[in-house]
Amino acid sequence: MHPALRKRKSVTTCNSRQFQQQISLEFVAVLGQFDDNWLTLAPSTPSITHFVNDSFIIFCKTVQKDVDVKWKDPKGATRENAKGRVHIEKKTGFLALVFEHIALTDKGNWTCEATLTNNNNNDASSSAAAATIAGDASPTLGKRELKKSFELLVNQKISFDKTELVQSAGEGRDATVNCFVKGDPRPDVSWLHNGEYINTFNSSKYKNLSNGLFIKNVQQSDAGEYTCRAMRITPTFADSEQITILLRIQHKPHWTYNDTSLVQYAYIGGMVNISCDAMGEPPPSFTWVHEGRAITGRNYRIFFADYGSTLQIHVRNESQLGDYKCKVANPLGTLERIFKLRKGQKPSGTSRFQLLRAFTDGFDLDIRSVKYSNVEENMHTFGYRVQYMSESDFKHSAGNWSYAKHKDFHFHRGGRFVLDGLDRNTTYLVRAATRNKAGLSDWSSVKIFATLTNFAQRTATFIIWQTCLVVGLGYSLSVYVKFSVYV
Repeated sequence: MHPALRKRKSVTTCNSRQFQQQISLEFVAVLGQFDDNWLTLAPSTPSITHFVNDSFIIFCKTVQKDVDVKWKDPKGATRENAKGRVHIEKKTGFLALVFEHIALTDKGNWTCEATLTNNNNNDASSSAAAATIAGDASPTLGKRELKKSFELLVNQKISFDKTELVQSAGEGRDATVNCFVKGDPRPDVSWLHNGEYINTFNSSKYKNLSNGLFIKNVQQSDAGEYTCRAMRITPTFADSEQITILLRIQHKPHWTYNDTSLVQYAYIGGMVNISCDAMGEPPPSFTWVHEGRAITGRNYRIFFADYGSTLQIHVRNESQLGDYKCKVANPLGTLERIFKLRKGQKPSGTSRFQLLRAFTDGFDLDIRSVKYSNVEENMHTFGYRVQYMSESDFKHSAGNWSYAKHKDFHFHRGGRFVLDGLDRNTTYLVRAATRNKAGLSDWSSVKIFATLTNFAQRTATFIIWQTCLVVGLGYSLSVYVKFSVYV
């Protein structure tokens, strides 16, 4: 080839390469400005925070309609499913990423990728050149991939999983109060015992574990309420939750109310309640026997509670007197107590029962009884029991006095007793009985008293009684005439 022609071709090739390089640089500059608007996310924040089980949707939008767009998860896998907990929804101009219920595994960088196709050779050449300049060793002619990413931050709300609200520990042993705290980020846990903060740092008795509170050499004083408090503070939020756990210390039964009299009295035809109370953990069982035999029959009723039992006896004859044994047991030990039921004298009834004064919330009552000389010294009256029901309650219970409330009074000189805690401007049916060690006397006749409307109206009430029989309710009471004098 002629040297001049070889030189001209070399110049032409050089100029062509310089032109392509210039065009490519301009294309990259323009495309860099074009990318920000051509592919967008909504919402557009670089990081988004949600809690587990929240729902969330984000849109990937493109200016060009017929563009290949796809979502990739934090592991780089393309999401193509149109249904499921995490799926995509495709419409013209955007591709939505839908989280129906966010999980901890969803955290990380999610990326929307779009492939831009050039429609002419110059653009294709420019794109290829741009890719070459950007360092792509094998550029795809006529295509350009654009990406937009966001970071999904997933937090788990504080919960206490399957933590039991009532727990037990053996006396004299090491134990752990379990508190299974869940949360992401994991919260800090602190403890309170009966409302007092527990210092677990450098403590020889307490240690804060990942699954609860360790307690060394548990004693009865360690029983009570333990508050497991979880708290966390992050740059984006702060929260706290707590749960209260009742800790019971397992131990063998021991008696409570040690002043309970071991000698009880009852009169033939009367009723007596014998109570047996003992603490234990687990709660103990209670068993009653009479003279070594199991208790059966309609004359007996046994009531149970977690830490006590009451034997109610309707004494029909003297064969029901004698020794009653209460047996208490749990897996750690047993107890026994014998109560001696002896024959007593029925107390005489009240000799006077009347209203001295009415208040807005109670009555001042005059109650008296006769002291007989032929009564054994330990069978004298030592007090009174007053039963009362509002007129509406009496009608609602069809005159059944077992639903009535009562108040016990100890005997004192003067014979005046205050029945308080009543409702204002309310009519009450009231009756009284005397008390001694063998039980209650017969009830007095039913009387009707009414509380006042207000303190300003002080009323002295005089009542004239006339006994009559009310057939509809089937009880005996008094018809009264009330005179009010304002003082």
